[in-house]
Amino acid sequence: MHTCPTYHKAQLRELASLVSHAAFKKLSTSSNQSSYIRRMKKYAGWESLVQDKPARLGDLIAYSYNLLEQHYRHEYIYKNKLLNDYVLKYYALEDTILLNEFRIGQSIADTVLINGTNKVFEIKTELDTPERLHNQLADYYKAFTEVYLFTHVSLLEKYLRILPSHVGVLVYTEEGEVVEYRSSQNHCEELDASFMMASLRKPEYTKLLKQLVGFVPSVTPAFFYRSCLAVLQELPVDDVRIAYHNILKGRINSQTNLYLSEGAVPPYLNFSFYQQKFDKKSYLTIVNNLSKNLL
Repeated sequence: MHTCPTYHKAQLRELASLVSHAAFKKLSTSSNQSSYIRRMKKYAGWESLVQDKPARLGDLIAYSYNLLEQHYRHEYIYKNKLLNDYVLKYYALEDTILLNEFRIGQSIADTVLINGTNKVFEIKTELDTPERLHNQLADYYKAFTEVYLFTHVSLLEKYLRILPSHVGVLVYTEEGEVVEYRSSQNHCEELDASFMMASLRKPEYTKLLKQLVGFVPSVTPAFFYRSCLAVLQELPVDDVRIAYHNILKGRINSQTNLYLSEGAVPPYLNFSFYQQKFDKKSYLTIVNNLSKNLL
């Protein structure tokens, strides 16, 4: 059993930066993790852990993750919780894509789930404010029909007072579970083909147009985007939405899904692993790094 030191907010903030998607990406690209290990030990209070110290880097990350889950639930904790306890519980990965930091208009959705349905998840942790929520929701409904707010149960009443009734709500309970407080309702009135197209890469919106009308405009590159958009805006917007979601499902990575479904990495790493779309080399690198001996 660990003897836990006292943690200050600034210390937890630094620790959170090491238990994050950005930090975990580096674990897959280099075998030299001495700086990361040194910082992780510092902010996890290594010297104060007088017994049962984590023996490997993976153990130290797991300890730090659990600590943050109890005292400093930052965005990565929520995203990982959403994947592990909601997506993997209710959806089949071979037919599902969970997109991270997906730009829609002037907003960036925390995560977007595409399956037979579509769901945008806007995360509001205990460290966030509702300041931009109204504008974020307005943008999300330009490209998707279902939106959920995912927040801690302690903030539930606060957000219920300001959320439109058609926005669904997921709560992160005191017991560490993900519970659907209310389901989202389809809201189609704000759909806009220009927002959908703007969120796609050029090969994707080219494919979208071909699927819908069978051709792309024969114009110079400078006018290609504008000409494609003009065609899309003449079509029924819900037809565009359905094809748009199918295009996004094309980003499913079967190799990553296989690793994830086999439990190839620790649960605390699942969200970052899933988003990175690992090849075999990066997978072996991160497994080797997690096994580094600390004692």
